[in-house]
Amino acid sequence: MRYLRCIGLLAVVFLTVFVMSAAASSAGTTINFSSLDKNQPFKVSGTLYLPEKSSSPCPAVVIVHGTGGIDSRGAFYRDSILNAGIAIFEVDFKTGIYTGPMDRPQNETFLPLAFAALKELRKLPSIDPTRIGIMGFSMGGGITLRTAVEANRKLWMGDEKGFAAHAAFYPVCKPFIKRLEESGSGLTGTPMIIFYGTEDAYGEGKAVPELKRLLAKKFNFEVTTVEYPGATHGFNRNAPPLSYSDPAAKDGKGYMAWDADAANDSLERVSKIPPERDPEASEIEERVVDGE
Repeated sequence: MRYLRCIGLLAVVFLTVFVMSAAASSAGTTINFSSLDKNQPFKVSGTLYLPEKSSSPCPAVVIVHGTGGIDSRGAFYRDSILNAGIAIFEVDFKTGIYTGPMDRPQNETFLPLAFAALKELRKLPSIDPTRIGIMGFSMGGGITLRTAVEANRKLWMGDEKGFAAHAAFYPVCKPFIKRLEESGSGLTGTPMIIFYGTEDAYGEGKAVPELKRLLAKKFNFEVTTVEYPGATHGFNRNAPPLSYSDPAAKDGKGYMAWDADAANDSLERVSKIPPERDPEASEIEERVVDGE
């Protein structure tokens, strides 16, 4: 639980030992992969970005977009994460699966895709298999939260470990709270951080604190939360304000607006690297390599 005292996503985990100045790589490599769900064998892809200068193998983070698909949000964090020596795998879970809010599947549909992305990264010699986190925006944030549920990890990963950290941006917590209470499952115990604005059209201003209390009381789990007063949904989407229809939003009306202060603060937090390696990291790596 001591990791949860850290505020930044990358300070929370990825268990990296290096504090480095690395040049970010602008060229990405497309990787195609399939869902782990044989009943819904979606074929998707992701773009892998590797730091130009880093240790090998290096830590990595899977970035999952919101309902609208890949947009400026992933790019906003890209250079800072790569400059910290951490690889990025930005996935596309929209193409060929849905077109928008009205035909978007439930978040649970995407879990076998998220865990498939984790498995893909673990195949790569350039990636440290024990230091792979997940980060998502809105729908992607909801997927991020659900990968931290132990029952979900076990369903799709079996005895294999799940993600090493979870960073969720405005993940629409209200339906997740209900699902979590109904599931009876615990959490994997890996660190989690949630970023949200008080004026979020999906009710995050109340739902995130409610989730925080639930996790502490029922699961003895301390999730780190970062609240931005006055910020809306999509506060880190650097584009003109957007009003749209979404049945998941209050009164079915979604709204997103750029908030430079909130966005830049979150950028600083997710870009932090812990100053030293956790003393238990070597033991954890040995267990994962041995397949335990």
